[in-house]
Amino acid sequence: MKIPSKFAALVSAAVIVLNVFAPAVVQADSFRTAQQAVESINAGWNLGNTLDSYGTWISNVAPQAVETAWGNPVTSREMISSVKEKGFNAIRIPVTWAQFTDSDGNVDPAWMNRVHEIVDWAIGEDLMVILNVHHDTGEHGSDKVCWLIADTGNFESNQDKFAGLWTAIAEEFKDYDDRLMFEGYNEMLDMNNSWNASTTGTGAYDAVNSYAQLFVDTVRATGGNNLQRNLIVNTYVASVDQDVLSHFVLPEDSSSDHLICEVHAYTPYQFCSVDGDPSYTTFDDNCRNQIDNLMNTVDSFSASLGVPVIIGEFGVEDQNNDSDRVSYTEYYISRATERGIKCFWWDNGAFGSRGYAILDRNSLTWNDSIVNAILENAGSVSRQTVSEDTESAEPEETAESTEPASGTWETEISVTEVSVGALEETAEGTFPETAAEESEASQNINGKNVNVILILVVGVIVVASCYAGLFALGRRNGRKGK
Repeated sequence: MKIPSKFAALVSAAVIVLNVFAPAVVQADSFRTAQQAVESINAGWNLGNTLDSYGTWISNVAPQAVETAWGNPVTSREMISSVKEKGFNAIRIPVTWAQFTDSDGNVDPAWMNRVHEIVDWAIGEDLMVILNVHHDTGEHGSDKVCWLIADTGNFESNQDKFAGLWTAIAEEFKDYDDRLMFEGYNEMLDMNNSWNASTTGTGAYDAVNSYAQLFVDTVRATGGNNLQRNLIVNTYVASVDQDVLSHFVLPEDSSSDHLICEVHAYTPYQFCSVDGDPSYTTFDDNCRNQIDNLMNTVDSFSASLGVPVIIGEFGVEDQNNDSDRVSYTEYYISRATERGIKCFWWDNGAFGSRGYAILDRNSLTWNDSIVNAILENAGSVSRQTVSEDTESAEPEETAESTEPASGTWETEISVTEVSVGALEETAEGTFPETAAEESEASQNINGKNVNVILILVVGVIVVASCYAGLFALGRRNGRKGK
């Protein structure tokens, strides 16, 4: 029996409705656990010194002015696409909210739209995304905008604002699927701006634990997919110092198996940063030993918490020693991979001498040697038990470069190329409110404003109608002797 084209078209439409739209709606009860999400990552890259830029000296507090204040170009979709095309499958998007947040934690819509836009580009590239609160923590005083400090008095004064900020962020992204993870805060310092470990006593650690608990409770309270979204909490200043780790308390969570802990480790700092020891530019056994100690410490800490621990920042500044930087990176990533620890390279956009950047954001060219060292030694592997004796890592400076630059479920990672459009700016230098359009265009449906039950019912009705029509047509044609 020949099927009329109009019925074939109806059947095709029904199939599209059922097999394209409905599967895009991801409910929280189908979210990957924290362990499964971490295992799906091969390696990550930080969009550093961009949305996290700040300064009381910035006179034009508008999205584009702040985003480019530290010398980096405006982030484009091509830039995010390049991260995926190069082979990374995860991106950390550091954001400083202080300049765009009122006393209740409400966020300027223009800034939220810009953050939303970049998150959508990353989700559109099928990247795992970490969205955080960045230099709202860190060093305070001088030109800093930090207001979240590891201090119990600071917590009492700012807990409502912190909860208001995370309510705003969580509500904005509550319908996104499990590719999006939230990180509560970056590197929280005590009243003395003490790195590595607090010099003000255990109250600093208590404050960090309080902020971590408040973050988890606040996000969960927004409901939707946030009920089981994977959430990330950091230790004091994201340090691996033993005193810090021993005082860290994993938050209680109404959702099981959806917490991740994060540390940062520029280890050894003397080699990784020119602020450590400018003459120390050769990768040697001291580096290897400190990296081994670091990975053993992180591995043991993860086991003690019962949750995965990621290294959200690591990297080596360029001191015209690329071959040593490559050797360092190969060793660092291979030792992390043996233990199932996933690492995110800190890229501050400063490409060349004295910079951490491995991507030239103007030309979209990469330092292929270091990128290859990362990707060839990384992989989606389960956490393994390492036979070496666990040793404590020596205290390491964990500060990142924060100043303006002076000059699924599978273990196989696939890389796809996606054609993307360029970022367009308005004449006023602010960003268009295109988050919704970009979201739909970039496959970021995430269940937003979609009633899956209605879609399924409509699809079933369409299919049933097609079959009824075909049955009736068949009987009519039968009477005609067709």
